[in-house]
Amino acid sequence: MQKIEKWRVEELALVLNHLSQLLRRGDNCEWANVFSHFHQESKHIIDKNEFDQHLLEKLITNIKNCFSGLHSLQNIVLWHLNTRESANLNQEFQRYRARLLKIMEDVEKRLIEYVN
Repeated sequence: MQKIEKWRVEELALVLNHLSQLLRRGDNCEWANVFSHFHQESKHIIDKNEFDQHLLEKLITNIKNCFSGLHSLQNIVLWHLNTRESANLNQEFQRYRARLLKIMEDVEKRLIEYVN
């Protein structure tokens, strides 16, 4: 199995935290709370003395589930009283959502155990 470096999980935690903040600023507290919870789970994985692959796999699966369904993260539009701020929030949200998907794809590749 390929090793997951601690910095990869830290990067995931930072992106989850930033997404939570963006969602909160974009008047979507429900999703903000979900991503705040994911951030806490990622911090728990980082803080453990021994790396727990099972917890990381579970976290990735739970995050991926947020991208499916009618009311998924793919369909969210952030709202703000200021139209310009709303556009900026949505643009940044799209960038971070894409970054999250890339990080998860990279972590999933590293979690695969190759057998000879």
